[in-house]
Amino acid sequence: MGKTKKLIELDDKAIKALEKQAKLEKRSLKNYMEWLLEDTAQRYSEPSEEYKAMMDDMLERMKNDEINFISVEEVREKYGL
Repeated sequence: MGKTKKLIELDDKAIKALEKQAKLEKRSLKNYMEWLLEDTAQRYSEPSEEYKAMMDDMLERMKNDEINFISVEEVREKYGL
């Protein structure tokens, strides 16, 4: 996949906040901002074809009563949580 350079302008307060977070994550500011933007873009993107197929299969299995669900309370009781 190709890469594109973009020039962005942020106020000093935003840059300081991002620098602080980047240091906490042991990243450079540039690396942190690139990661943050790519992560956000990924969350906004459409699900993969594999994910869609998996969800379609799960919905079909639910419709046909082929999946058994248990409540959170049952899980807690079973595992002592």
